[in-house]
Amino acid sequence: MKFRKLISAAENREPWAQRRIVDNYSPYLFLIANRYSDTKEDAQDILQDALVNIINNIHQYKSGEDKFKAWMKRICINVALSKKRKMSYTREIYPGEVKYDASVEPTALHKLGVSEIIALIQFLPETQRQVFNLYIIDGFKHSEIAKMLDMGESTSRTTLTRARKKMQRLIFEQEKIRIDESLR
Repeated sequence: MKFRKLISAAENREPWAQRRIVDNYSPYLFLIANRYSDTKEDAQDILQDALVNIINNIHQYKSGEDKFKAWMKRICINVALSKKRKMSYTREIYPGEVKYDASVEPTALHKLGVSEIIALIQFLPETQRQVFNLYIIDGFKHSEIAKMLDMGESTSRTTLTRARKKMQRLIFEQEKIRIDESLR
């Protein structure tokens, strides 16, 4: 099926077109939502809200198929950040409180997989996680991050530096656990 026909049908609220968009792009958007959330349930909420926004605003999309994923990604990130701003609390993890997910096998830095890195990112404090995701993974510039998170560019840079240092410590601790377990 031609992409323009799909978009046109979705604009006309055709259920089959909306379903196809949801089915085709949900796994991709869930991965993004998961990076910005604390739990799988939060990620599912973000995904649902993002999909509703995408379907409701599809009439605004005028580019080709090649930019559709980027447009949806931006919506998903904005939904995730908006949800975090609306929360009345933040979840911070302090040194000594870090608990490792038993489902993540500790491995050496050069052998870390994507799922293991994502699991470690979850241990970053909220603002550090957002900046780390936006800059390192999603490729936004500090000027864009500053606007999205309502902070200064220098604050974005400092937060990224702290996030990188925290990730290095988490990776080191993960490796230390692996070595300690191998000595038993």
